[in-house]
Amino acid sequence: MIRITLFEIGSFLLPFALFLLWRRLSSRAPDAGRMPTLRLAAAGAASAIVMMLVLIVLDANRAGHAGERYVPPQNVDGRIIPGHFVPADDDGDNAPPADSDPDDPQ
Repeated sequence: MIRITLFEIGSFLLPFALFLLWRRLSSRAPDAGRMPTLRLAAAGAASAIVMMLVLIVLDANRAGHAGERYVPPQNVDGRIIPGHFVPADDDGDNAPPADSDPDDPQ
């Protein structure tokens, strides 16, 4: 648990450390005051938009389609079967037996 926490804290602090390193190195450069701020901001905004579009496309490809039903992950005989989509008319593994009454406790 401590390793995961340290990894998350390190992941959070890494951009700040890289920024401070960049500031230290760029302050020694002769033209440190003339940074292309507008170009950098536009490049960052474009990168963020592209990343959002990629995530939307990936999410849409993994989602089910009309007429499909999601079957959650299951533990069958010690094996984990990942969640998947099946046709809605398919009963699947989660359907109760046909001869049992859902309102009748056993």
